[in-house]
Amino acid sequence: MSEAVVGTKTVAEINERLRRGEAVVLTAHELKEEVRRGRRFEVEDVDVVTTGSRGPMSGTAAALSFPLSGWRGSGGRLRVWMNGVPAFPGPATSEGEDTLDVVVYGTAASRYEPRRYGGGHLFRELVEGKPIHVEITAAGHPAIRRTVTIHDFNFARLYSVRNAFRNYTAFANFRGTRPLETIFGFRPMGPETGITVVGSGETNPLQNDPELRVIRLGTRILVNGAPGIVVGAGTRSSPARPNLSLVADMVGMDPEYMGGFMTDAGVEVLNAIAVPIPILDEATLRGVLEARDETIRLPVADVSDRLPFTETTYAEVWRGPDLQVRYDPAKCVTCSFACVAEHYCPVGAIVWSDKRHDDALCLACGACTVNCVGGAFTAELGQLTVDGRKVPITFRQSDRRRAMKIADLLRDRMRRGEFLLGDLGDRIEHRLPGP
Repeated sequence: MSEAVVGTKTVAEINERLRRGEAVVLTAHELKEEVRRGRRFEVEDVDVVTTGSRGPMSGTAAALSFPLSGWRGSGGRLRVWMNGVPAFPGPATSEGEDTLDVVVYGTAASRYEPRRYGGGHLFRELVEGKPIHVEITAAGHPAIRRTVTIHDFNFARLYSVRNAFRNYTAFANFRGTRPLETIFGFRPMGPETGITVVGSGETNPLQNDPELRVIRLGTRILVNGAPGIVVGAGTRSSPARPNLSLVADMVGMDPEYMGGFMTDAGVEVLNAIAVPIPILDEATLRGVLEARDETIRLPVADVSDRLPFTETTYAEVWRGPDLQVRYDPAKCVTCSFACVAEHYCPVGAIVWSDKRHDDALCLACGACTVNCVGGAFTAELGQLTVDGRKVPITFRQSDRRRAMKIADLLRDRMRRGEFLLGDLGDRIEHRLPGP
């Protein structure tokens, strides 16, 4: 059942102010910077706070449907690839039709470049309008090859079942004696080789609504810049560590927020989401005000078992360290063997052959700063205090800069009256194992 939030404002009242251009809409970052400068906020001072998160969100898949003549096989006997990435026919059967329905996993790897290209790369290139090469094989039939673009699709929708964890954990190989393969490294994580951090800190949507008071079933959001909705709790979600399931049409998404992300254990998929937090009462405002980098716990775990043994805060990750990587091509020493920074860049933002760094792709993870022999890539990534000693951050899997940018995007749309709040739906419930 839908549960009302009793307070001094209603969603309908805020929407009316949004329509008139009178609503006060701030990003989470803006509001908290004001708090740091000494400002005290009351419920009447702000109507909506926009939040954002960007990073690998592995529970993402795309359901696609497009006309394709020349085949009329049974979905159960077909094998389909898109740019070499496996696409699974269905879930609806298409036998006897000239339309093909497929599902593509964001973490599926290309059969041609399994360590360099996957579903996340495919999704970005689809949204960019690039040509996509489709291959279909079926027993007893000649292979079919076609080239399509997103303009050929009559249905293209992202379904993501695990997004925007209420921040996460920092990982390092503290106790090991050998490198360990892990999704939290750009290469096997060696003993005492630095620490990986995950989580957007104070911009994270669920961190700003920790009790899920206003983030509910049907909450209207942005997914990679396009309108989407929350459909419930995500997989592995719990009251202590919630995350969200989302859905959004791919048409209208901004490829800047999308892409593939290569880890030591395989390919991942990048997403960015923005969620509005309507300030309806004191409890909602308090949840936002208390979610500051300085107060948000960051558990620290050994990557071997992922069990936290100490903690710090996100202030060591995001208060002071750089949000972007600087590149000076004059310092490139043109390594004769290969560019190590290019090899380990998780998003393919470095092109060694022409000394180019693509900021539109760059996540500012910091891997290049660790691997560049000549020091052409630099960024202050910070250090974490772990049991009284400083451990350098060497890899960031969250993109704070674009988390803030998509929160800015949502704020601007709301200020222009182009994006309104949805009615408060039912509370999100966590279905735990058991009778």
